[in-house]
Formats: sequence, C-alpha cells, structure tokens
Amino acid sequence: MRVRQLIRATGGDGGDHAARARLPRLAAGVALASAMVLGMAPSVAGADEVDLTPGPTVVEDASSPTGYTGHFVYYDPDATSVRFVADIMLRNWEDLSDPTVYQPSQYRPGLMRGGGAYDVQMTDVGDGYWVTDVPLAAGVNQYWFYVNDNTSLWVADPANPPIYAPDGLTGTARRAFNKVYVPYDPVKQNYAPLAAREIENERPDTAKGTWGYVPIDINGTTRTIGVYLPPGYDADRAEPYKTIYLQHGSGQDQSDWLNIGDAPVIMDNLLADGLTEPAVIVTTNTTYLGPADQGHPVLRDVVIPFVEENYNVSTRPIDRAFAGLSQGAGVTNALITYDPTLFGYFGPWSRDVGFPNTVPNLAAPYIMVGGGAWDFGRPNPAQVELRTNAVVENVLVSGAHDFNTWNQLFTIFARDYLWHPEAFLADEFGDLKDAVASTTLNKGNKNALTVKLDQALKLIAKGKNAEAIDVLDGFVNQVISFQANGKLTADEAAGILPTAEKVLFNVGYWL
Repeated sequence: MRVRQLIRATGGDGGDHAARARLPRLAAGVALASAMVLGMAPSVAGADEVDLTPGPTVVEDASSPTGYTGHFVYYDPDATSVRFVADIMLRNWEDLSDPTVYQPSQYRPGLMRGGGAYDVQMTDVGDGYWVTDVPLAAGVNQYWFYVNDNTSLWVADPANPPIYAPDGLTGTARRAFNKVYVPYDPVKQNYAPLAAREIENERPDTAKGTWGYVPIDINGTTRTIGVYLPPGYDADRAEPYKTIYLQHGSGQDQSDWLNIGDAPVIMDNLLADGLTEPAVIVTTNTTYLGPADQGHPVLRDVVIPFVEENYNVSTRPIDRAFAGLSQGAGVTNALITYDPTLFGYFGPWSRDVGFPNTVPNLAAPYIMVGGGAWDFGRPNPAQVELRTNAVVENVLVSGAHDFNTWNQLFTIFARDYLWHPEAFLADEFGDLKDAVASTTLNKGNKNALTVKLDQALKLIAKGKNAEAIDVLDGFVNQVISFQANGKLTADEAAGILPTAEKVLFNVGYWL
C-alpha cells in the first residue's frame, strides 16, 4: 500500500476569491479574540490617547503588513508587570527548508503561523491598564497573559474569557487560551492558504449551532461532556445525525475544542457553505474515560450510550468519528488498538502512530493522521507507511504543536474526509491502477481492469457498497483468470490481489 503524505491548506481552489467575497470589514473598536507571538513591544501613546477598552480590538491598519493590527488591553491595578503571549510567530510554508522564525511584523505572503510563542512585556499606561499592539493575520489567533512574570499560571483575558466546563481544569493545571478572529486582507496577506483560514472566523449573518456542557453520571459522580448541536437541530428528524467526538490534549479538558479549537464556528461555516453534513459534536474529559489498555471503557459503556439515548444520533459505528490532538491522539490510538470498529472514522493528530499493524479488523475504519509542519508531535511518515493493513491518510498543515495546526486539521477532517470513504480509498485504488499498468497485459486487458476500478470507486462515493463489491469481485476474478491463463505472472498477480482483498474487506464491512 502507498500512503501519500498530503500537504494541505484548509481551503480548496478559489479560496482567495471566496475569502474576498465574504470579507468582513471591522472598524476600530470591534472586539474580537487573539493569538501567540515573540518580539519587541511596539511603542504605545499616552493613556489619554489610547483606547483602553479591556480586551482585544482588531483594527484595519494600512501600516500593518497584514492590513490588521490587534490592540490588546489588560486591566489589573495590582499587577507589577504583564506579558502578552500569543502563538503568532511565523514560518515559511512556501519553503519548508527555511529555518527562520519570523516576527509578526515581518509578515509577507507565504508565511504562516507556526513559529511558536510571541512573548512581550505590555506597556503600563497607568491606572492599572496594560497595552500592546501587534500585526495579526487571518483566522483564529490564540493568546494569554503572564502576570507578575508567573509563567506557571496562564491567565485568561478577563474581558474575553473562554467558556470553561464547570468540572474542568483550574489554576496552574490549565493552559488558558483566548481567541481573536482576524479577517483576510486579499491585497496585503495575498496567500490562498491563509485566506482559507477565514473559515475559522465567526460570520454575523449565518445560522449558528448551539453548544454547552451537559451533566453526565460517571461512576456515581456528576461530570460534564461538551455538546454542539448543528443549526436547526431537529430531535425528530427522520435521518439521525452523525456524531464527531473530539478529544483534548495535555493541560486541556472538554472545553478547549469548543473554545480555541473553534469547532462550533468551523462547523457552522462549513454547513453554511454546504461543505459537510450536519453532525453533533461531543467533547469529553480524558480523566474519566477509564484505562487506555481497556479501550477507555467509560467512553464505550457510558458516554456513547448516553449521547445516543439523549440525542437524535445514529447508533451505527460508521456514522461516528473520533479525533484527538496530542494526548487526545493517544486516546484515539488506544481506541483503534482496542476496537477499530467502534468508530468508522478516526483522527489521531500530533502524535506518532500508536496502533499496531496487527490489530484485527484494522482495515475497516478510515484513519486520518496528521500534524503541523513544525510540530514536535508530527507523525513519522515512515511509521504511517508501515500500517499496510490500515486505510490511512497522512495530512500535513502549516503549524506547530498548537491550535494553528489542530483547527486546520479539524477543518480538513470535517470537510474533505468525514463520511467520504472514497477520499480514503483513493490511494488504494491508485495503487491498484499502478499495479495493473506495470503488468505485461495488453492494452485491452489493462483497460478492462482499470474501468472496473474506476466504476467501483464511483459507486463507493455514492454509498452503493453492495454494487461496488460486485464490481470488485469481477475485478479480482478477472485477475485470477488472467493468471490462470498465463497472461499475468504470479508476481504480477501478487502485486494486485492483496490490495484488492483489503478494499473488498473494507467496503464489505460497512454493508
């Protein structure tokens, strides 16, 4: 099996045009949320000349290299120093061999966030107000504060706070992320992969889903799960909704995918653009899921039954997806290892591949591994290649071990891969066509086999698995016949049949 490493942006063809068509124009004073960076603090005018509205404000700015400046105000009359930190340092997505980490002020087309944390002392303008300004680029930018140089406590913006789960992490155990939405300037930013990140920005004129934290009994203790319901959710809809389970990383909890992870906003926008199916999103807390070597039994025995009893969602595993980042990818890998048929789709992101090639039924689910170009947890492509028994794609995006990476991976997962088995099987079919092309068969016989492969993949894309199996059976029988008649050598047939049988098993499993 060939597993291609896909280098993807979150947008498809025409992303720049689409971004321009829906570009919101923000006037000064419009509060949004922000990111992470490292550099010199810009000069700030006296307090009587500066907007001291606490929180973030994104302003159109002709002098900014991105066309926008983020203006951040933190109020704390007892602070002796405040540091603004944001994941907004830049790397060269156009040239991955470039080792330079660029400042936000050095933005030029081709640079993307992924260079780590921008960390700068804010300016004390008096009366408890601390201020800093920094150029920002399109999409969700994340930020937080260190007060009095206490780097153990990631301080959330009190004027723009995340909505945390009531039973989630607190104090120094939590890494606090705030977000700010930044538009795309088609002239100054002028880069399609960056324009694509506007899918992460709230749109004032589109239908919105709802989300919150729902109590659930876990072994006699009341905990919560996060639940997103798509716009127009109908508890009586004839067709049950699909479900997407998203798992957090270390220093996070069930809150993060719903806040800085931006999953509700991304889903709202993908649905508005007709680029995904309505689905219920569920976030859980790793601390209550149970042992990994038992397949996290609380998820299997408590959470999934609770969701399927209380919401109008499908009970078919093929209609469930599970994805996690970093530590959450460890949970995902454990689920695949214990029972790869509990979910139809998996997304272990920013972690080395952790499921063995020998897992029974490994060829049944569709697996999208992924990571950032500058991500220390980026999956090793060689390890992915060794998972010959899995149907797996490896996706690389611009970003580090941060939500610059994870927001993009979720967008790609929900838009391009979820509920699309043909997107995962395209490589297997490509391998089969290449194997046929490399044989000594004549042109007519090669064409007869290739036509069957093309027909089968189209049927899979239409959800016609039974018909696809009939065509694939015909393909396999014809290969066997060609070998029996001496038209194919044993080695040539051996280069075709195992992959064909793997595809047959995959497609047949979900009948």
